[in-house]
Amino acid sequence: MYIKKIFYGACIYLLINIIAPSTSFADFTGKYCELEGARTSSGERVRGECYFYSDEYGELEGARTSSGEKVRGECYRYSDEYAELEGARTSSGERVRGECYIY
Repeated sequence: MYIKKIFYGACIYLLINIIAPSTSFADFTGKYCELEGARTSSGERVRGECYFYSDEYGELEGARTSSGEKVRGECYRYSDEYAELEGARTSSGERVRGECYIY
């Protein structure tokens, strides 16, 4: 009876700690994401990429509005596939919102 409890306890431990975790163990440092649906507050389209300097945060690279104005800011990864812009602004100070798809 005691051995049976130990066996079941070990099985439960394995299920919880090895098989069950559904969170990603990937490190996103060094990866890129491409802006999708990013727009300025006036509606101008923004294109570019975000480079992840850590597992969760990245910095915009080569991001520009359709008229060519530079955009600076960061992106925050909230899933294994997408990140959202944080504190992104054009060089004239206009706010930029949107997401980017991690590839």
